[in-house]
Amino acid sequence: MIYVAATCPHCKSTNIKKHGVSTVGKQRYACKSCKKTFQFDYSYVACDPSTRSKIYFQTINGSGTRAIARTLNINRNTVTSTLKSFEAMLWHVNYDYLTELCEQDVEVDVVSGTEAEMDEMWSFVHDKSQQYWLWWAIDHNTGVPLAFCFGTREHKYLEELKAMVEDFNITTIFTDGNPAYQEFITECELVIGKRDTQKIERKHLSLRTWCSRLVRKGIRFSKCHVMHFIVVSLVINFWFFNRVLV
Repeated sequence: MIYVAATCPHCKSTNIKKHGVSTVGKQRYACKSCKKTFQFDYSYVACDPSTRSKIYFQTINGSGTRAIARTLNINRNTVTSTLKSFEAMLWHVNYDYLTELCEQDVEVDVVSGTEAEMDEMWSFVHDKSQQYWLWWAIDHNTGVPLAFCFGTREHKYLEELKAMVEDFNITTIFTDGNPAYQEFITECELVIGKRDTQKIERKHLSLRTWCSRLVRKGIRFSKCHVMHFIVVSLVINFWFFNRVLV
């Protein structure tokens, strides 16, 4: 007979003890390291700590809320509430990349400028009359996304994006013919034309592939702005900012 040491699903510690039974008679355990309680056998799958991780990874790989609920055999509201719990952890700016650029500047004792591409991507919430635009910027040379924000196609959201990328010391911006850029970008050189925005256009395709809510022709769409923002932001944080939130 082989004995396998039980581990805490939260901190992976083996320093655990029995902690009574649940209301349905399931044995409960307590971790002496992280002080959290858990079970190895759950009557409802959603109570299993690993379910949160499964919801997260299925979301960033293109599964919709209802598809996740069917796959994991849990309630759709459980999936929604779990996704909402990630909202406070989301980044709008790629701080890791910003720190890397700052360290490079310190090493060579030169304050170098960044060339960026800016564009906006169309999507909708509930129906196509409620348009919801993603405004974002990427590094022109490396293709690494710098920052993003959501809103309508009003020019004020371009101002919001500009404020987010101030620390990147952008000297040149490549964009399309949207008049908003010509009107509001005056602090640095502006280059207009599709020839120099191919990297960000390619990012649009990748984002629509990884996020089912952004597919132009499909049955998956967001019913509220909050869920649309959270899901798309989760995809950007994972695939473009290299951040794993579970």
